[in-house]
Amino acid sequence: MQQNLLYNKKKLQKYIDKFEGKEYKGILVTESGILAAAHLGGPGSVRKYFRSGKVAKDGNGIKITNYMQRFSGYQLNI
Repeated sequence: MQQNLLYNKKKLQKYIDKFEGKEYKGILVTESGILAAAHLGGPGSVRKYFRSGKVAKDGNGIKITNYMQRFSGYQLNI
């Protein structure tokens, strides 16, 4: 899991730096929320969300924005 988080963080660092602590489309963006969304929807889906606003869903039909909200604000030691 830690390797997956580190991989996704590396792929999404640009978006973490740009949006963390800001509200985007009604969602408070945090590193933990971005990484949760990437874990379940893939880093490409997260990039697409920030570039175009398109909200992808995971294999269970749950929107990645749901994960961004649900896992927002956790302290990560990675």
